[in-house]
Amino acid sequence: MENSLLKKEKVLLKFLQQLPAPALAFSGGVDSALLLATCKIAKVKVKAITAVTPLVPAFEREDALRLAKEWEAEQSLLELNPLAMPEFCANESKRCYHCKKMLFTAMAAEAKALGCACLLDGANLDDMGDYRPGMQATRELKVISPLLECGFTKADVRSLARKYKLSVAEKPAYACLASRIAYGEAITLEKLAAVEQAEEKLKALGLSDVRVRCHGKLARIEIAPEQIALAATKLRTEIISAVQDAGFTYATLDLQGFRSGSMNENII
Repeated sequence: MENSLLKKEKVLLKFLQQLPAPALAFSGGVDSALLLATCKIAKVKVKAITAVTPLVPAFEREDALRLAKEWEAEQSLLELNPLAMPEFCANESKRCYHCKKMLFTAMAAEAKALGCACLLDGANLDDMGDYRPGMQATRELKVISPLLECGFTKADVRSLARKYKLSVAEKPAYACLASRIAYGEAITLEKLAAVEQAEEKLKALGLSDVRVRCHGKLARIEIAPEQIALAATKLRTEIISAVQDAGFTYATLDLQGFRSGSMNENII
């Protein structure tokens, strides 16, 4: 490991050791998984709180359960439904703010009920470079972001996750299913299910960095740029079938390929 990362690791360990009875918003992604592991290594007793919602695909829930078991963490599952909020379903530009406010308010209450004095999340420095209204909600609720506070980039997170031999060290970033639906288009359970099904089918074809962006009945497919030629030729028929089986009428391949937060390009 580079000296700079070793220094960040030491700073992170000390930072966590100074926290009073923390709880962790635990999604099963690499960021929250690293925080859970680091708490264990720092001998900090932390309680993992996992929100279970229709916005999270099945594999994310399974990862969260598996990782908590691997690290012998006490885990609470909260069944929450952002679809019950009209302001969320309207899918305006502050959609993520409304969702995060609801989720983290519930997790903060659960943390308090468990005897915890603070709530942590896995935000890092790279999260500051995109349009993320959800971070306003976590700031308002005084959620602590140790990775951000200690200067960790996403690359730092993955490097330290490799050192700790975390099974999700190379897991791709995965935003919630609602981020696939174009702003202004109502979010429904049916659309979320269609996106999840289509993405799983496309990944089963061997495609990576898959995002199925929902524009009504049109699915705009983003994949790793180096796979676009393959998708447009040998896999074209299978891709069309996969998308239409999931409930879309039209399948289109985005020639720019995968880019995180592409739905925000008309906002920022």
